[in-house]
Amino acid sequence: MNEALSVIDSATSILEEENSNITDGNITAVAGLFKRKEAVLARLNSLSMECKSKAPSEVCCSAEVRDAAKKLETAIELNRTLLKRAMTAQAHIIQLLTSAVTRPDTKTPYGKNGSYNSAQKMHGKTYRKNA
Repeated sequence: MNEALSVIDSATSILEEENSNITDGNITAVAGLFKRKEAVLARLNSLSMECKSKAPSEVCCSAEVRDAAKKLETAIELNRTLLKRAMTAQAHIIQLLTSAVTRPDTKTPYGKNGSYNSAQKMHGKTYRKNA
């Protein structure tokens, strides 16, 4: 059970660090934690599978491990909330940028390939010289 406690504590520590970095807006640090987080969560997943495989009548873990698991669950819930909030903000920023870049009502004398469209190629009225 010492291994289980160690893995749970490691996962909680990484999630708390990630939560702190998300709150501070330090995206670079969040990205830097990804590989460590992935490895610890894989170890955590294998531990929970071992625990489930024991007989239902046996106590799977000590009170110390249960307390650590509750702390981990709290960190996971906060992490989920912060990540959803960050993804919503990012989607909003992308939407603002794309709507600012593409304005369908703005006409320009330049074509899709960058060449200049003369007045004859542009839609609308053209002026003719009838002299």
